[in-house]
Amino acid sequence: MKLNLIVLFIIFSLPLYAQESKEAAPESKTSVKQSQEIMNPTTMAWQLQLEEYAIFDTEGEDGFAQNFRFRGIIPVEKGLLIPLPQLIRVIAFVNTAPDGTTGLGDLTLNQFFIISKKKWGQFGAGWNLTAPTNTSHKLGSPQWSIGPAFTVTFTNLGNWQMYWILENFFSISKNDTYGNNNYAVLQPNIFYTWANGIYAGIEPEWQIDYNTGKVAIPIDFRVGYIWSGKLKYNAYIEPEIMAYRSDGYARNLSNFGIRFGFRWYIPMN
Repeated sequence: MKLNLIVLFIIFSLPLYAQESKEAAPESKTSVKQSQEIMNPTTMAWQLQLEEYAIFDTEGEDGFAQNFRFRGIIPVEKGLLIPLPQLIRVIAFVNTAPDGTTGLGDLTLNQFFIISKKKWGQFGAGWNLTAPTNTSHKLGSPQWSIGPAFTVTFTNLGNWQMYWILENFFSISKNDTYGNNNYAVLQPNIFYTWANGIYAGIEPEWQIDYNTGKVAIPIDFRVGYIWSGKLKYNAYIEPEIMAYRSDGYARNLSNFGIRFGFRWYIPMN
C-alpha cells in the first residue's frame, strides 16, 4: 500500500513539475496539433508508458486491488517481412488481488501495421499475443492467447480526436482444462484538446465474451496535460466505474477505480 501511495504522489506531482519546467524553459511549447499527435495510438514515436490503476471496489470481494502497467512502444519505419510502418508494443503488469496477493501479471506483445494514411486519419491492423507470465492465477490467465487487432483514427476533426481499437483474444493452450476463452476488447477513444495542452475525454475498454455473449461496459473520464521540452510528456488521471456487467461475467470485476498515468515520447526524427 505504501508503494502505491508513493507512485500516486509521484504521478500527481508530474503536472506541477511540468508547469514549472515550462515556465523556466522558453523552448517548451505545446499546441492542439502536437497534443493530438501524442495521443494518437498510431503516431510513430518511441514511448514509455506507466499507468497505475487503483481499484477501490471489486465485485464480490473486499480489499484494495491494483494493476500497474508498463508499456514500451517501438516504432519501425519499414518492416523486413512486411514493408509497412509499424508499432511494436510490449506490455507487462505488476498486479495486486483484493486479498493482497501481489506479483507479476501476464505479458502481452502487440504489433500494429499502419496500412493506410488518409486526410481524415489512419487505418491499422495487427495482432496480439498474451503469455501467462503471472505468478498467481489470481493475477492473470493460465492460458496463452492470440488474435487479430484493428485500429481506425480520425484526426481531421479540429480540436476533437476520435479513434477506435478492436482487439481479439483466442486461447490456444490448456483449453481441455480451462475451456475455450475467446473474447474481444473494443476501445472507443474520444478527446477534446485545448491549445494549452490540457485535454479531456473517454477511453474505456468494453469487453464481450464470444462464447456466452456476456459483456462488461465500464465508463471512464480522463483529464490530462501534454507538454514538451527536450522530450514530450503526457500525464493524466482517469476515474472509471462499471456501467454494466452481465451476470456471471468474471473477466473484469472492477466496479470503481482510478488510473494515474505518465508517458514519455521520443520522436523518430
